Order: sequence, then C-alpha cells, then structure tokens
Amino acid sequence: MIKKEKLNFGEKKLVTPTKTLLAFAIKLGAIALGSFLFLFFYDSDSLFNVISTKPMLWLGYSLIYVLLSVIPQEIIYRYFFLKRYRTLFKNKLVMVLVNASLFSLAHIWFNSWIVLAFTFVGGILFFYTYRKTHSLWLVILEHSLYGIWLYTVGYGELFKMAV
Repeated sequence: MIKKEKLNFGEKKLVTPTKTLLAFAIKLGAIALGSFLFLFFYDSDSLFNVISTKPMLWLGYSLIYVLLSVIPQEIIYRYFFLKRYRTLFKNKLVMVLVNASLFSLAHIWFNSWIVLAFTFVGGILFFYTYRKTHSLWLVILEHSLYGIWLYTVGYGELFKMAV
C-alpha cells in the first residue's frame, strides 16, 4: 500500500532565527569571497561578465534556474533522500557523504572537476542546513543564492549556463 504524504516545506524543529541567519550569512560570505578569488586567478575575464553585459539574460536564467533546477534538486536530494533512506545509515557522516556524492554525480554531465567539487561541497552544506532546520524553503533559498551568485560572479560558462 502506498502511503500518501504531503510535502512539508515548513520547519519542524525550533531553530534560533538569528543564529541560523548569521550562520547562513557567514557561509554565503565565505563562498562569495572564495569563488570570487578562485575565478579572479583562474579566469578573470569572466568576472561579472553576464550581469554586466546581458542583465536580462542573467535575470531570466536565474529565475529558470531556481524553478526548474534548484527546487526539484532539493526535493529529491534533501527531502526525499532523508525521508526514504535515513534509516539505512547508522553513521551520519556516511549518510552526508553519500548524499553529497549523489548530488555531485548528478552534475557529472558538466564534465568539469570544478563543478563536481563545488556541488559536493554544496551538497554537504545543503544537507546540514536541512538536517538542522528541517526547512526545505531555507535550503532552496540557500541553494538558489549560491547558484545565482556563481552565475553572477562569472561561472556561467563552466556550469553550461547561458553567457
């Protein structure tokens, strides 16, 4: 018998909003600085290329990215994965690493070690955010902001985004 469940986008656990937002801001700041510096030394010609030359393309692609990529990925890799497979793992670290690896491997078609590394780290960050807050909306926001930042700063070509 198939059990019907509603997809829960709300928070189940009580979390301190100030602490959660502060941790989120620190992670976003570190990712922004690190990704900027990496691109500055790796391919400085790409820095802020799309947003400065094609702002409407940037806006349209950012919206499509959130709706057709981020939301489905977070439902599958955070909500569904934890709901379905958490009982299989006795060790939380193994569960995190398997989840991050699967999330990263879903991006293998980009044919880039940088993309795989970024998505592996992102998978770990998103997993912990979801486990801590149980808020799918917060993970969707976090994933969206990181992805849009990477597109904005200049990683669009690497992620096969419109440039």
